[in-house]
Amino acid sequence: MGDELHPTLIGLEPAELWRQFDALRQIPRPSLHEAGVRAYLKGLAEREGWDSATDEAGNIVLRVPGRGAGVDSEPLAVQGHMDMVCEKRSDSPHDFHTDPIALRRSTRTFQGREREVLQAEGTTLGADNGIGVAAGLALALTPDLVHPPLELLFTADEEEGMSGAFGLDPGLLTARRLINLDAELEGCIYLSCAGGRELHAIWDLNRDERHHGDVPVRVSIQGLRGGHSGVDIHRGRANAIAVLVRLLTAEGVDLEGVRFASCDGGGRANAIARTVETTLWCAKARVHALERALETAGRQIAESMVEVDPELAVGFVELPAEDHDAVPGPVSARTSRAILEALRAQPTGVLTWSAVIPGLVETSNNLGTISTSGDQLRLVALARSSKDGAVDGFQDRCERTLEASGATVEYHHGFPGWEARVDTELLHQAEAAYEELFERKPVREAIHAGLECGVLGNRVPGLEMIAFGPDIFDAHTPDESLPIDTVEPFWRFVVHLAARLI
Repeated sequence: MGDELHPTLIGLEPAELWRQFDALRQIPRPSLHEAGVRAYLKGLAEREGWDSATDEAGNIVLRVPGRGAGVDSEPLAVQGHMDMVCEKRSDSPHDFHTDPIALRRSTRTFQGREREVLQAEGTTLGADNGIGVAAGLALALTPDLVHPPLELLFTADEEEGMSGAFGLDPGLLTARRLINLDAELEGCIYLSCAGGRELHAIWDLNRDERHHGDVPVRVSIQGLRGGHSGVDIHRGRANAIAVLVRLLTAEGVDLEGVRFASCDGGGRANAIARTVETTLWCAKARVHALERALETAGRQIAESMVEVDPELAVGFVELPAEDHDAVPGPVSARTSRAILEALRAQPTGVLTWSAVIPGLVETSNNLGTISTSGDQLRLVALARSSKDGAVDGFQDRCERTLEASGATVEYHHGFPGWEARVDTELLHQAEAAYEELFERKPVREAIHAGLECGVLGNRVPGLEMIAFGPDIFDAHTPDESLPIDTVEPFWRFVVHLAARLI
């Protein structure tokens, strides 16, 4: 890891925050592969003379002495997660397990205003949550800042299943005040988040013999924006898996004599699927008719989505003879139809809106991934809700539909919501600090995405928590953008709030 700052970051302030972000972007950190980050953090603690501890779940805490008038104050926990979502464009050669994130600056228009942003070259940027981790480290490393004793808590595997937060050793924290730096809208203080759970539907694929004259064709959905399945779910962006199902079941698409071979798409349960492809066995004499029907249906779907996903593209190709043997055998026509109908019955997107907070999604579902492995097909869908019992009730209904098609249903990675508390001293101090700095009140906010605060509150009873961060747009996609002009006010808020909490 070099000492020189990446050229795109030279001149940006605060210098220490960007220095730490630059260090993090050079360390591969997919979920459950955070060993390099832990080693970096432990080495930093040893260099600075801080105590550090790691628990069995892979979380690490750095204990930083208070400074100035905060030396003898009650400790403050500053929390972020070490891992990042690893999504890339189809033409990117990037290897998230070995390669550093390549940075670039660009200009993007948000809400009618052009803004300079930091992005990555063809991949997710990792500002979620690298910028929060960097801010916590910079708070501890910047000379002359006044703050209470800090417990910098960096959790593992937030993006995949929050296993770090679920497995947190409560003994790592003595602080009973925690600021989470994993929110993505500057000027907002988050007090609540949705809970959620993954549904996994698994079909055993009883494969038939190929019919004489059958050929494999591949149908793909490309060019979608995707997004975070919590933060962006209300924006109406197309889900590639849902688009494919809509395409194959469209009026005018005759699947007589067409049998399923495989389907693979989506990147993660918590990301709106951007791409998907399916391979089908089709009678040679029907290939051209199928292609024309899918082209017509695809054009109609694309026209209906042009405002939110203008680059939606449907691909169709007959595979060459030399590739036929590599294609899995056809699934029986009956099973193929049953799977397709079950998939069509799965809602994706916003299910209900909050009756309490205008504009807040209450319950949603996201068809995150679909994959074929041998003779099994697996669909992973993530439902979220801020309403008690809503996820269980919705997924129970989905389970009945899926099991009727022959699927086995499992549940994984459930996480609790975080109930808002507006009477805490931490919130009052945070609002006062923000108003002192910017002469306006911050917005009290709830988020439909999952934050670790709900889990951490269960692991450490009596913990007062808030969450905030700079703007981050298109998280969980290769378009992830960090508007540079919001990092400095975010940083000032961190510093000023820490000084008030002595």
